[in-house]
This record gives sequence, C-alpha cells and structure tokens, in this order.
Amino acid sequence: MSNISVAAEAIRYYKINASGGYAEWSKVPCTDDYQMHVPSMGFDTVGPVENEKIIFGWLTEIEAKQELVDMVEFGCYVTCYLHISDKDGGVLDVVEVFKINDSGKVEEIWAL
Repeated sequence: MSNISVAAEAIRYYKINASGGYAEWSKVPCTDDYQMHVPSMGFDTVGPVENEKIIFGWLTEIEAKQELVDMVEFGCYVTCYLHISDKDGGVLDVVEVFKINDSGKVEEIWAL
C-alpha cells in the first residue's frame, strides 16, 4: 500500500485503530455532509452527527471488532476488505467503499 493518498492513509489508520471508535474516525477528512449507506441494516446517514449516533451507536452496541484484511485505492475510490466480529462471536465479511472528492475528503461510503 505504498503511494496512497492522504485520505486513504487516514482510512487505513482508522481501520487499524477502529477500537478507538468515533474519536479515531473523526480524524479522517470528510465533507460536512458525507453520506454512509449500510443496505443490509437499512442505514443511510448524512453528516458526522447522524454517523456517530446511528453507525457508531450500532457498532458499540454489538461490540464490533474490525480487522482490516486488505485495502485498495483506485482513482477516487478506496475499498476496504474487513472481518467484523461481534459480541456473540459472529463474523461478517464486509467490503467498504469510500468515495473521495477532488479536495481529498470522504464524501460517500458504502458498507456492503
């Protein structure tokens, strides 16, 4: 993962330190109205307040632990391949796609 953008490096750092929760995520450069979509859960959030309440509320509730398996940056997209385990021992294989705008900020995220 050499020669990656500042945004991709911030995303990678967050994924490696995801146990720090929203405090770590908030270090990733994002637009004020970035969107996050988690179709399997019916989550569609806009902005940091909704993201912290809905997404990070859910992650905290299930005691999620994230393991970054791989990350690929391709053009304006950063794709993370993750294993996410929960308090009940379940493990999800998740792909997250981050769209980065021309200013180097995350503007949209899909967790699939």
